[in-house]
Amino acid sequence: MKTCALNIAVWLCLLSLLTMFAPSLNAQARPQSAYLQFPSDTAALYPFYQRVAQWQNSGQGRINVLHIGASHVQAGVFSHRMRWHFSHLGDTAALPSRGLIFPFSAARTNNPPYYKVRSEGTWKTTRNVYKDYDIDLGMSGIAITTQDSTARVYVKLNKDSSLLYQFSRIRLLCNAPSPSFIPLVNDSLFGTYDRATQSWTFQLTQAQDSFSLSFVENKAVKAFMTNNLMAFSDKCSDYFQLNGILLDNDNPGISYHAIGVNGASVHDYIRCRHFQRDIQLIKPDLVIFGIGINDATKPEFTQELFVHQYDTLINYLQAANPHLTMIFMTNNDSYIRRKTPNKNALVAQAAFVELAEKHQAALWDVFDMMGGLGSARRWRDKALMKPDLVHFTNAGYEYLGDCLFEAIMHDYQQYLKTKPHE
Repeated sequence: MKTCALNIAVWLCLLSLLTMFAPSLNAQARPQSAYLQFPSDTAALYPFYQRVAQWQNSGQGRINVLHIGASHVQAGVFSHRMRWHFSHLGDTAALPSRGLIFPFSAARTNNPPYYKVRSEGTWKTTRNVYKDYDIDLGMSGIAITTQDSTARVYVKLNKDSSLLYQFSRIRLLCNAPSPSFIPLVNDSLFGTYDRATQSWTFQLTQAQDSFSLSFVENKAVKAFMTNNLMAFSDKCSDYFQLNGILLDNDNPGISYHAIGVNGASVHDYIRCRHFQRDIQLIKPDLVIFGIGINDATKPEFTQELFVHQYDTLINYLQAANPHLTMIFMTNNDSYIRRKTPNKNALVAQAAFVELAEKHQAALWDVFDMMGGLGSARRWRDKALMKPDLVHFTNAGYEYLGDCLFEAIMHDYQQYLKTKPHE
């Protein structure tokens, strides 16, 4: 445990240096808000910390963190900064599972810069923000579908080499299987279909950092596979649907999964019919909630409704892991059409405090840390926010990642002091 505590202390020093050299903010930004707050239970994250400490001391164990939000998360920079920090708590030469990804480029929307996606053929996109859609979405909140037998998707990790991930298993999150679209990995590897999760799993002979997805073209092989599918699936479709990709290996450590759809609200994720089914595949130990910036722009937004919708989403997640721990991030300060500060950020802030107290969770008050109402302009002037005064620049997202991780590590260090023998 002493070694574990020493590692955390060293990492906190490094983080302090990172934030020290970040663009300075107006003195109105409140540094005390950078720490985690605990409205009802100061030991709220201890179950998560216990698992982290056990992994650090024994080198064994797999831990799952889920970061769920909207455009702040789809952009990928914030979540990858957190992933980078967590990876350095262990052996970066043998990284754990990369976890959940989605081929956003194939959906014709912005892809995180840390993995490359290329697609061929015709793919149709469905997002949970659409008013109406006719397919069942999963936990990613987005899907691509095709009826083009020549369609393909290529995925390559480690685009920027900041972390070198490899995987030995691929799970494609789908819906009902299609006799016309039997998926192949790397043009020759067949998968196993699981009816309960409606997913295809592919076991690789060796670890790699890239793969291609295509479909069986040989009629005899397709007929054989179709007969097997019909034998244990009571429902088939005439198209192929991809809801997400889980890239896995057997290495211990902390896997950091990110779910984010541009424009999404809490209600949009609740609408995803297979959210509960898919989340069972992750069973997160810690969830970082960052949904709310879009909720707060709607005329019907109220604290009561917002809390109620979050309660429903939390129930979905706790069904997958009753021992789940949670961090709620308040909305950042933002402007309406670049002119007026969105005062609903104050309503959202109160709602997040209520949620953290109600669910014995931690609170990270981004709104207060920024400096409160109207502070987005100062962050823009320091090149940490974009001109729209809603989204952050890459430097801003990295700064948020540094600050949140430092807040978690500060609390983790307190845990290690109180639990010296675990």
